[in-house]
Amino acid sequence: MNRPCKELKRMARQNLSGRYGIPMAALLITGSIPMVAELPFSMLQKNSQPVSQTIIFYLAEFLISLLSVVLSAGMTQIHLSLARGKEYELNSVFFGFKNHPDRFILTGFLLTLMQIAALAPMLAAYFLFIKPNKSLDLTQVLISTLLTVISLILTVFLQLLYTFPLYLLLDDPNLTPTQAIHDSRILMKKHKGRLFYIYLSFIGMQLLNLLTLGIGSLWIMPYQKQTLTNLYLELRGELPSYDPVNP
Repeated sequence: MNRPCKELKRMARQNLSGRYGIPMAALLITGSIPMVAELPFSMLQKNSQPVSQTIIFYLAEFLISLLSVVLSAGMTQIHLSLARGKEYELNSVFFGFKNHPDRFILTGFLLTLMQIAALAPMLAAYFLFIKPNKSLDLTQVLISTLLTVISLILTVFLQLLYTFPLYLLLDDPNLTPTQAIHDSRILMKKHKGRLFYIYLSFIGMQLLNLLTLGIGSLWIMPYQKQTLTNLYLELRGELPSYDPVNP
């Protein structure tokens, strides 16, 4: 029997009890390194600038996003070790750079292409109708809204299907990026609703996090990541069968 969301979250709290320090530090590292790398390019941005400079900016943003994927692989490794009761250390956040980073980079690249494709309807609406200083009639507003909603649905759908490629790559060094993406889709085939519910269950915490100016993320994000990790392990058959009477 599948574990309910509350049980996966209970296990996550148990995994993290007394061990929050390294996941929190890993979260800070994976967020701060890309931010520092991106800062010089943002500072050079101007309202009026050559096209070449704009291209360089977006190219840098893209490359930095791939750097983030490799760091995310290291953070995922930490959470897998936590769930499995294995040894881990803060240096594990750089695990992806030491173990065929090309696999994680290519996976991030392919997922980014898929996300861009999902946003295509919304981008089409912008270029066709929602340009600055352009008034819209009712039909154009409705079409733009519909295309935007389609993009949002596609984006959420992709997020649910492809949550676990990095986990799969970490667990199988011989797995290729395309195989990891394919296997993630197969893994989530009948569990998208469960994953969606898990994300929804954290919305209240995320709203409260706004009151802390984002500081609460240091607790919330590791908690959410560990919950997702436990779901992954359950789907892989690594967790014992769940008995709702004696969980």
